[in-house]
Amino acid sequence: MSASLFRALCSSCERPQDYDVRLQGSWAFFFSGRHKDFPTERELAGQPVASARFQDWMGTTPPAERPARRPFDSLHELGMLDENGKPYGPSDGDFQISSDVMVAEARAKWDELKSAGMLSNADIRNGFIHRKYSFVNRTAVREAFPELGKWSTVWEERLGRPIAPSLFPSSGPPDKSQEGNGVSTHYRNSDWVGTNPPKH
Repeated sequence: MSASLFRALCSSCERPQDYDVRLQGSWAFFFSGRHKDFPTERELAGQPVASARFQDWMGTTPPAERPARRPFDSLHELGMLDENGKPYGPSDGDFQISSDVMVAEARAKWDELKSAGMLSNADIRNGFIHRKYSFVNRTAVREAFPELGKWSTVWEERLGRPIAPSLFPSSGPPDKSQEGNGVSTHYRNSDWVGTNPPKH
């Protein structure tokens, strides 16, 4: 998966080190961030399928001994319904791509789309760098790097879950561990780092 991603990003590039790829989210660390609590019986009231699966899973385990946060795919496996009454799908796969080279190309595409009036109001409101999440505008990324979109589609079909690549400058996402809910995806030594396999 990593090898095919690097082929999509820089199949003929001379400096693959300009592209930093990391896995984020619960599929990398098994548990979701601290802002996503483990479900309770109360939350599952009125959802008989999810309640039964939860009971099979937890049995008589007291709340104090249960996980504090959601494990990967847990809401989907429970058959839990969201606030709109729809079943949760599989957890997505978060790919964090950091590259000043790609950001520059995405910026040029953003300017082109903006001049042509092809950006949505939401795109304009959130800006080229998303105001809340700090990733590069997804519309600009999608238009600038169609091979990345094709790569995502292939792996979504193979894995049966959404694949969500997000682009950041080479410095990576900013450290937001001291802000809001404390969830941050800045570089850490514990990160799962994707590598570009050597060419044979």
